Amino acid sequence: MTEMDDEAAIEGLTQLGLTTYEARVFLALQKLGSASASEVSEVADVPRSQVYGAAERLEERGLVETRQSTPTVYRPVTLEQARTRLLDRLAETGAETFDYLETVRDTRAETEQSEAIWLVKGEDAVTSRVAELADVAEERLLYAVADPSMLDETVLDTLATARDDGLEVIVASSTPAVREAARERGFDTYRVPDERDPDVGTARVLLVDRRTMLLSVFSSTDVAEGTQEIAFWSVDSAFAAVLLGFLEEWFDDPFDS
Repeated sequence: MTEMDDEAAIEGLTQLGLTTYEARVFLALQKLGSASASEVSEVADVPRSQVYGAAERLEERGLVETRQSTPTVYRPVTLEQARTRLLDRLAETGAETFDYLETVRDTRAETEQSEAIWLVKGEDAVTSRVAELADVAEERLLYAVADPSMLDETVLDTLATARDDGLEVIVASSTPAVREAARERGFDTYRVPDERDPDVGTARVLLVDRRTMLLSVFSSTDVAEGTQEIAFWSVDSAFAAVLLGFLEEWFDDPFDS
């Protein structure tokens, strides 16, 4: 951690919402206890003409008190009061900002993303995306893996929720251990015919409602140790529609079995 000094403290105060002049004036007042604008200017390295405005804004924030005298004298509130006001305001601003972001999320025309193909890297990130895509299913889900280790609890819990909500959920695999583990969790399973087993590089496939597809593969590119899972996925796009049809035919349409 960087050792704290005046400049680091000023930077920290600006991250809490103060301007640089406000932060310098507030820091100077901590050193002086109480002072006139000229005294603050000398310690804070802020022009005296700028001290007045900065002190006024600090007063509005509840961080500085002013004594009406000649000259005007300023003093900071207690550090506990300052900490509470700055951190509470930061939390309030953060909450308001994310509330607003929630209201504007996905408000742009859906056509802007209708042909989008998205890429996600890393097993944890892929697992999270699989769970998110499965969570919004309305009719049916197919989750296909070859390796039992890919039956992540996060995904299985999401699939279980969909099944319990009345959706048609199938776990497909050419690997007996995968199908057995899925059946132990109460899922319908489908044996992928050996001749239809995807290439060994394929990690997992998710098909959702004839609208959404995700396909991941293992890649050793730019990975220092072992392989990395890379997935591409798409929703409501021509690409998704074509690949969904191809994958369902490839798996011999397990929903009709």
